[in-house]
Amino acid sequence: MKITTEQLPNCSIALTVEPDPERVDEALKRAARKVAAKYTVPGYRKGKAPYAAVVRAYGKEALFEQVVEDMGDEVYKQALEESGLEPIAPGELKDVTFDPLVFHLVLPMPPEVDLAGYRSIRVERAAVVVDEEEVDKELVKLQQANSDWVPVEDEGAQYGDLITLQLNGAVEDDVIVEDDAFEIELQEEENDDFPPGFDAAFLGAKAEDTLSFDLEYPEDWHSEVRAGATVHFDAVINSVKRQELPALDDDFAPLVGDFDTLEDLKASIREGMLEELQSQADNEYANTALGQMIEVATIQYPEVLLDDYTERMAREQKSMISRLGIPFNEYLRLIGRTETEFLADMRGNARQQLLSDLFIEELIDAEQLQPTEDQISERVQELLDRETEDAEGLRDLLESQGGRHAVMHEIERRDAVLRVMAIADGTAPTLEELE
Repeated sequence: MKITTEQLPNCSIALTVEPDPERVDEALKRAARKVAAKYTVPGYRKGKAPYAAVVRAYGKEALFEQVVEDMGDEVYKQALEESGLEPIAPGELKDVTFDPLVFHLVLPMPPEVDLAGYRSIRVERAAVVVDEEEVDKELVKLQQANSDWVPVEDEGAQYGDLITLQLNGAVEDDVIVEDDAFEIELQEEENDDFPPGFDAAFLGAKAEDTLSFDLEYPEDWHSEVRAGATVHFDAVINSVKRQELPALDDDFAPLVGDFDTLEDLKASIREGMLEELQSQADNEYANTALGQMIEVATIQYPEVLLDDYTERMAREQKSMISRLGIPFNEYLRLIGRTETEFLADMRGNARQQLLSDLFIEELIDAEQLQPTEDQISERVQELLDRETEDAEGLRDLLESQGGRHAVMHEIERRDAVLRVMAIADGTAPTLEELE
């Protein structure tokens, strides 16, 4: 068997395989016997025609095609063994030439990553500051959450009041709402479920009032079924309540949690916001630093690897859309994309993810970030300590070979991201210190 290889761009190799002539001749004779047994050869009974007669009747090319079908897989497997090549996916048969029989294939080989000057990347960190206005807004939310709704007896309903009512609404004979305990908090903003003016129709209403009114959906309403339709509403007001907010003072703090003063509560809110903002800032910082490191690196990969990433990402996205109960075609309509454009978007996202994964994998080796068995065991225990329902089932999963392997990859990825950040802000140990 003659084997020649040629390096192609994007981590691909052209593999040319020419089986030994004697082997091909034997294969041609076997192919001729198959053809003779299956088809009629003029002048001979089925299965009795000699090789030359089969060639005259059907042509040698037809026999070669049978040979390719019979021995193609075997030749491919032997060629890989003899060449020592280890493609990451099955090779693609590009062409077969006859007389002599030669297989022309392209093999997708493992990606190649040169991290280059990644350790020279520096990214300035932005200071994280909590906006006191946001603290006050959160305080107001807590105030509202701990408020009481008290009945309004003498005054009519206002914006912000909570109304409970019996509500019936119909477009001619088509009932759109029928609820004996309908609740609505009146808002000045338009209601997404009902025509403009719905909330305003209840202003001034009191308990036991009866109302009847007509409203019209706009022509450009988001539901085509309702667009332009006139709805008749009948309502009986059961109750009108107004929100009574507690004073924001030291007496309010214990209502929310284990706090002695209002300032203690605000400090807790501030600390939580700072932690969340810092986490967001760290993620953005890591992504920025990683992106800059990928730009200076040289990363090559076979196209089939990007195809796999794209297919998996598109499959996961479609599955998520399906779980939301949205037909895929309806989803495309909502986002204003065709399926071709959707797949193009997925391919772009998949490429970024692939580059990130390949860079991180190489970085783990370069920075010697492989966790020890003790570190894996510690992480497994951390995960088990969080489990409250089926700790034993989770233990069996995490202690399996596959489970520990998954935990190992989680640790590697986490530590790689931390190392990227440390390199970018100049606090990482030198490579010499890692030796």
